[in-house]
Amino acid sequence: MDLSGESKQREEFRGILYDLARSQELLQDAYDRSNMYKRLEALYDAEPDGKRFRHFYTDIFSVLTQIRQNSDLGDINILGQNLDVIRNGYQPKNKAPDGERIVDVSDAIKKLYDHVNLDIARITYSDAADRQISGESSLENLQSQINSLQRELEKAHNRIKEDYDAAEKRIIEVDEKLNHSQKEYIAILGIFAAVVLAFTGGIAFSTSVLNNIAQARIYRTVFVSLVIGLVLINVLFGLFYYINFLVGRGGKLFPLILSNIVLIILLIMTVLTWNFGWVENRNNRIDGKSIESIRINKNAPIEKEKA
Repeated sequence: MDLSGESKQREEFRGILYDLARSQELLQDAYDRSNMYKRLEALYDAEPDGKRFRHFYTDIFSVLTQIRQNSDLGDINILGQNLDVIRNGYQPKNKAPDGERIVDVSDAIKKLYDHVNLDIARITYSDAADRQISGESSLENLQSQINSLQRELEKAHNRIKEDYDAAEKRIIEVDEKLNHSQKEYIAILGIFAAVVLAFTGGIAFSTSVLNNIAQARIYRTVFVSLVIGLVLINVLFGLFYYINFLVGRGGKLFPLILSNIVLIILLIMTVLTWNFGWVENRNNRIDGKSIESIRINKNAPIEKEKA
């Protein structure tokens, strides 16, 4: 087996395929078509006692694969179209070098056309399947990304909604506190005004009582003073206690209870003193002692003279 000759034939075969894949205009000129026919006849024809060249599937697949991967080498569809032109247009009319027979490689061209188109169809189908798988994979990835974005969007929407609800709740609470504080301020101002009025009124009333103390009996003066003190203490303590309640501080009632007990005891004692006339009795005793003392002082010089 002449391997070097076969290698040259295979190289020529691959060269023919590359040339047919470059351009559709290659076979439009009759001269170019004739040259391509002669190249194919020289490749496939052999002497009657020789062995004809048989192309290899590996060479066809290798050429198609390289053309598919590198667009500068041509296009496999153009290769198929040019082989179809050759198959339909080839007519055996050239004589062999011996001049005794007509070279006919129609069967070899038909097999070449069939084998090349079979591989083209297989590669095209494989590419379509790869694109479909790739498209499905890309679609799955895209769907996964869309689902992920939707989840992120839902989370962001929920966070925004929670923040909005919290802010709205906070605004409502602040508004309620402001309204409540405004009411408290008004109440405190009103209470302080009432304290001032009560204190001023109590002082004025006490002044009036003290100014007229000489015109009334001691019981009435003391009784009225104690009643005024009792009322003022309770009113002022109640107002200040309510202020402490508004500002959130508690108050003790013991001082109020103690002062009320003392004032009530004094009121009771005043009433008892008034009822039993203790002041009058005391005045009478004092007045009696004063008269007796004056009489003793008057009689003392007379007795001294008698002596």
